[in-house]
Amino acid sequence: MPTEHAARAAASETVHIHRALPESTQSRIDRVRHARAQIAKKITDGDEWLLPLLQRLNTELARLEETQNLLRQAAEIANHAAPHRAA
Repeated sequence: MPTEHAARAAASETVHIHRALPESTQSRIDRVRHARAQIAKKITDGDEWLLPLLQRLNTELARLEETQNLLRQAAEIANHAAPHRAA
């Protein structure tokens, strides 16, 4: 049983399976940007131990922005393809 709990805890550190409420990509981007600004302020106030968290937030922000760009690209492609299908 303790091994199962340890494995579950380790898995939850890297994979976010459960989300409380579905959010739009933009709202997640906004949340990460806000958190990143707060962490940056603390780092400039001397809490350098937060640097790894800033790096993680930067990585997450880049991933979310890439997802948002791909969603926009997919919408543009779909919108452009729709008139051609009707013809």
